[in-house]
Amino acid sequence: MKQLSLNKLINIIIFFFILSLYIFVFIEGLSLISNIISLLLIFLIWTNFLLSKRKLVFNNALLIYLMFFLLVIISIIFSINQDAVIIQIRSLFFIFLVMISLVNYIDTIDKLERFMVSFVYSGSIASIYILLSSDFSTLIRFGDQLGNVNSVGIIIGIAATFCIYFILEEKKYWYILLLFIMVPTILLTGSRKALLFIILNMIIILYFRNRKGFSNKIKFVVIGLFILLVISYLIFNVPIFYEIIGNRVENLISFIIEDSNEEASINVRNQLTSFGLEMFKDQPLTGYGIDNYKYLLSSYGGGNFYSHNNFIELLVGTGILGVLVFYLLHFVVLKDLFKTAKNNKYKTICYTFIAIIISYIVMSIGLVYYNSKHFSILLAVGSIISRVIVVESRRKTNGL
Repeated sequence: MKQLSLNKLINIIIFFFILSLYIFVFIEGLSLISNIISLLLIFLIWTNFLLSKRKLVFNNALLIYLMFFLLVIISIIFSINQDAVIIQIRSLFFIFLVMISLVNYIDTIDKLERFMVSFVYSGSIASIYILLSSDFSTLIRFGDQLGNVNSVGIIIGIAATFCIYFILEEKKYWYILLLFIMVPTILLTGSRKALLFIILNMIIILYFRNRKGFSNKIKFVVIGLFILLVISYLIFNVPIFYEIIGNRVENLISFIIEDSNEEASINVRNQLTSFGLEMFKDQPLTGYGIDNYKYLLSSYGGGNFYSHNNFIELLVGTGILGVLVFYLLHFVVLKDLFKTAKNNKYKTICYTFIAIIISYIVMSIGLVYYNSKHFSILLAVGSIISRVIVVESRRKTNGL
C-alpha cells in the first residue's frame, strides 16, 4: 500500500516537473523552481527504488550519455572561457541524474503513458497561458512570456506529438480539442523549426503506421497531402498566421531556392555556420570547450552569439569525437525502438518516439539542443521502451 501511494506521488511530481519545464525553465531566475522540483523527483524515485529493492538499470543509452558528459568535462582543458564549461557541466550532470532516475522508475506501460500525458497537459497549459496573455492587437511572435519563442514552439510541438499518439492509438478523441489549441499556438510563435517539427512528426508517425499494403500507402499519401494543404492554407491565407510565420516561411524558401534573402536572421545564421566550420578545421579533435562558440566568435569581432546549430556548437565545443558520441546516443535509441516496433502491439509508442528523435536530428542544423532537458529525458525514456514492453508482456502472461 505504501509502495502504491509512493508511486502515485511520484507520478504527480513527474507531471509538475514536466510542467515546470514548460513554464519556468526558459525564464531567467525561475529555472530554480524547476530544479527544486527535479531534486524532489530524484529523491522520491530513489527512495522508491530502495524500498522496492529493485535492480539498478544502467543501459547503453545512459553509458553513451556518460561518455558524452566526460568529453564535455575534458573540453574545459581547451576552453577559452572555463566558467562557461563549468556551467554546462553542472547542467548536464543534473540532466543525467533525472535521466537515470526516470530509467529506473518507468517500468510499465501505465507509467510510460502517464509520462507522455504529462507532456500533453503541460503543453496545453502553456499554450492556453500564451494565448490568454498575448496582445493580439500587435502581430509579433507569441510565446516570449515563457522564454525563447523557438524553444517554446518546439516543446509545445512535443506535447502535440504525444497528443496525436493518444488520438490515434488510445482513441481519446477529445484530445483533438487540445491539438486545436496547441497547433495554432505553435504557428503563432512564428517558429519555422517548430512548424517543421510538428509536420515531420505527423508524417513519420503516419508513414510507419501505414507503410504496409497498397491501400494503407494510399491512405498515408492522402492524409499527408491533406495535412500539408491545411497547414499551407493557414500560414499563407489567414492574415494573423501569415504576418507571424507565413512570410518567414516564404523567406526561407527564397533563401533555399535563390541562395539569397533579405531576412537578417537567415543570413546571420548562415554566417555563424560558416564561421563555426572554419574554426573546427583548426581544432577538429579537441574543439574549444563546450559552450565556447560565442566567446570564440566574440574574439574575432563577430559579436556574442551562439551558433544556432547543434552540429556546429558541438564541433566547435567538443571536436568531432563529441559530435560522434552525442549522435551515437540517438542512433542507439532509434535502433532499439525500430527493433521493438516490429510485430508489436505497442508499435505506435515506438513510432512516436522515433518521430521526435528523427525530427530533432533533422533540426540540428538550426537548433542547439545538446543541453535540452526536454529532449534528454525523452531520449532516456525512449531507451527503456523495449524493456517496459517486455516486462508488461510477462505480467500479462502471468496474469498479474
